[in-house]
Amino acid sequence: MGRRAGEWRATVLCAVLCWVGCSEPRPEQLGEATCPTYEGQVKELLEARCAQCHGEAQAAGGYRVDGYLGAVARREDGTPRVAAGQDASRVLVAARGELEGHEAVPESELAVLKDWVVRCELPPRRYSFHVNGWMDPGNAEDFHGRVLRADAYRTEGCQQCHGEHLEGGTSGVSCQTCHSEGLNTCSSCHGDMVSAAPPKDVEGLTSTTLVSVGAHRTHLEDGPRHKAYACETCHRVPIAPEDIGHYRLEDGSADMSPAEVFLAEGPLGAASWRASSATCSNSACHAPAVDARATRQEPRWNVVGQGEAACGTCHGLPPSSHAEDERCETCHRPAYDGEGHLRPEAHANGQVELAAAAGSCTGCHGDATSAAPPQDLSGRSDEGLRTVGAHRAHLEARHRLSAPVACTECHKVPATLADPGHIDEGGPAELFPSVAGVGTLARANGTVASYDAAEGTCTTYCHGAGALLSMDTAPGRVSRPSWTGGTPEAACGTCHGVPPRLPGSPSHNGVSVLSQCVQCHPQTVLPGGGIRVEKDASGKLTSTHIDGIIQYQPPQ
Repeated sequence: MGRRAGEWRATVLCAVLCWVGCSEPRPEQLGEATCPTYEGQVKELLEARCAQCHGEAQAAGGYRVDGYLGAVARREDGTPRVAAGQDASRVLVAARGELEGHEAVPESELAVLKDWVVRCELPPRRYSFHVNGWMDPGNAEDFHGRVLRADAYRTEGCQQCHGEHLEGGTSGVSCQTCHSEGLNTCSSCHGDMVSAAPPKDVEGLTSTTLVSVGAHRTHLEDGPRHKAYACETCHRVPIAPEDIGHYRLEDGSADMSPAEVFLAEGPLGAASWRASSATCSNSACHAPAVDARATRQEPRWNVVGQGEAACGTCHGLPPSSHAEDERCETCHRPAYDGEGHLRPEAHANGQVELAAAAGSCTGCHGDATSAAPPQDLSGRSDEGLRTVGAHRAHLEARHRLSAPVACTECHKVPATLADPGHIDEGGPAELFPSVAGVGTLARANGTVASYDAAEGTCTTYCHGAGALLSMDTAPGRVSRPSWTGGTPEAACGTCHGVPPRLPGSPSHNGVSVLSQCVQCHPQTVLPGGGIRVEKDASGKLTSTHIDGIIQYQPPQ
């Protein structure tokens, strides 16, 4: 019904109320048979013939005849079971015995039912002033909810008989008989005592296939992957029912359009809602990033429980900016409960939950003291694992054989999380890439630095490779140390002999103990034979041992 027709009907009804008064019954028209009513004849008939299957104990098909609103109720999607003026109404088809599983009722009873449905348009009782369809939600023109909505819910005419607060007045009938939660509550027109959001919608319908119902409750209730969203996430919520923009426009007329939807925008700009297709696009919730691996960033609002928001629909598993690695918990630990399950309050909450603050490298691997393992990406700290190995031994100069070895000797260190070669590639981490500033010491003296992932061994200047030390024939050298071999892989005598045996270099002849090394290498070796590792003025550990330069001083 259009706005003009609704306003006309409400005006006429108010005029009738004022003219007739609230205590005088409206007379039947001359020659018009008295209409059967639900309370007068129909309820008893339906209960006798139908309540065994369609009553309180067993409501087959969700249909009950033991109350007026149940008897005239539409299905969840709005299709009618009984429609005013329609001889093809399902209840009449069943009464005629033309519906499978139903037997015909006696002709006299069928006549009553047909008169009630077709001629009289389903009155619940004999009205003094209201039209017969006033209480029938399926009546497209006369149902009081539609009439009032078309007139922006002006109730002045209603108050003349039902009282100032519509609690009875001279009519003795309170509107709260049906609207038990109160007339000025949100759930009086939509929703229920649990939530003001559908189901039900303003038509009283509850099917999630309807755009007016859809996934409201899915969003507003806690789920396994997100906490409940507030109505304000998508709608402007009125403080009072009569607020402009709710059911009333600024000029006082009715706002009959669908509720306005406001969505937080995603990475491509303004988000939009399309009622015609019941889809949203570029919303921050369902399109948090431009992601070619996401399977449905424009979900269908009225396709509920069919995977429209399953894992992988909003962003890929993993996102296209990440390597082919589905260990989400590795970097997003705050969003998980430690057992591999998402924490709803930390997922789809408008921010990316990382294991460390922005700019920190210790969220996914390492700890508060260093970005290097332990821990590895799986939270493990066993140095027998290649993902852990000798990281800390190098970075902390644990055995005091050199100054700490920087991460950049083996890896390209990303400046940001999304730098190429970081999370966009799978493991293992790339070692000794041909990038400026990476592997300077490892490649000293012409060394071709490399790492054998299959064997877990490396070739570097630090461990005796290069043009000079590769000629060392001293026994016991370990020129390709194992990354997980521990201390024996880097003990004195493994990188070069003690002393070295180099062709054409007789200077080491006669050297038999480590304490003799200081005679020629005092800048590197302590008198007792240990390696000189000292702190500079800033507290940083320094050493000339394994710095790419042979520190030599002829003996005095």
